[in-house]
Amino acid sequence: MKKIFFFLFIFAAFVSRSMAQQATLQEDLALKYLVQLPAEKPEKAQRMPVIILLHGYGSDEKDLFDLRNFFPKNYLIVSVRAPYALSAGGYQWYEGTTADGQRDGKKDQLDNSRTLIMKFESEVVKKYKADAKNVYLIGFSQGAIMSYEAGLTNPGVIRGIGVLSGMIFNSLRGQIRNTPTLKQLKIFISHGTDDQRIAYSEAKTANDYLKVLGLKPDFHTYDGMGHQINKEVLKDLLAWLNNK
Repeated sequence: MKKIFFFLFIFAAFVSRSMAQQATLQEDLALKYLVQLPAEKPEKAQRMPVIILLHGYGSDEKDLFDLRNFFPKNYLIVSVRAPYALSAGGYQWYEGTTADGQRDGKKDQLDNSRTLIMKFESEVVKKYKADAKNVYLIGFSQGAIMSYEAGLTNPGVIRGIGVLSGMIFNSLRGQIRNTPTLKQLKIFISHGTDDQRIAYSEAKTANDYLKVLGLKPDFHTYDGMGHQINKEVLKDLLAWLNNK
């Protein structure tokens, strides 16, 4: 998806897009990215929390970066580019496939993308002197799936994940270790009942599975919404962030 349409105030969206065009692509870390430093400097002896944005299939680092003006002003916002280029333009985190009749992704690409995300996370914390205990992954679609992939396999490193229209691959389940640290992972899930790309039932299945593991996901259903992010999703996501 080349662009996600956010049903936000027109002026705010215009300002956000204009600022995204001015942002400079950074290429010094494991993944290429755009960055916005906090508008509010942290108090002395405090480090800034981090949001790492993971875009969906066929998009790039500019897509979710539009959200940065709506996140809390004390956060470091980083939007990354997936590692695999598509011939038609845009990027992906993995090539889709099936396993035992179920939707999945190529294992080597999933593993590589997960490794790159976690390497990038540590590099960002080090470079920007950010708070290693307050790192959030927020992704849409493929990016949401990668939020599960990275967050559920790195408990204690990632504090929380925002899963916007995603699912948990069955291939991931065997890699998850049900530890006390895992249960501390904060999870936000949003999904529309009319999603034609990733069925709403997949979100419910993921939510049920997470609860079996002892996690307490903040699950939100949006009647009539398709594969997208709307203003209600953003409102709920921000409330979740502000309550952590």
